[in-house]
Amino acid sequence: MKPKFAIGDIVAVDGYKDRIFYVDCWREVKQHEEYGAFDYVEYDLTDAINGEWLEADSADLRLVCRKAASEDFLMTYDMTNYPEPTSTAQHFTDGYVLGIDYAKEEAVGMAKEPKETPKTARVASAQEVAKRKRETDELLDKYIDLMTLYELIGDEDYKTYADAVMTKLRREAGE
Repeated sequence: MKPKFAIGDIVAVDGYKDRIFYVDCWREVKQHEEYGAFDYVEYDLTDAINGEWLEADSADLRLVCRKAASEDFLMTYDMTNYPEPTSTAQHFTDGYVLGIDYAKEEAVGMAKEPKETPKTARVASAQEVAKRKRETDELLDKYIDLMTLYELIGDEDYKTYADAVMTKLRREAGE
């Protein structure tokens, strides 16, 4: 059985309007009942913006973005009016939580507990980009300073240090 969605893909889930989720993992399920057996794939999902966890059947999912483009997608994603999580509890799209039948409407009406706001993928990614840019700018400044000193003073040590900084810049750019 081949899953429709890969780990890291971004999907939308029926019943969770205007929300997007990362695919965390998938599992093949073979269910045996009195009148037969059937196979299906279940997915564990995490809300890409607020971190809420959800379990869903493949029939309830729609692809929004493949993993390869997910970071770019989230960098440009408009979070204005993004829906709040329904609760801090885990959710199953078929309405079962730990074997007890709950209607989705009841889960939505549950009192919200205060929670820490987790870093969203977009915020974490933007912070990572800013950090890398800052580090690159610092290395470039250092390289320019060392080359200026080399040209003014002529000491080969400055040239050696500048070459080491350039090697580090190239190595990080290749990663």
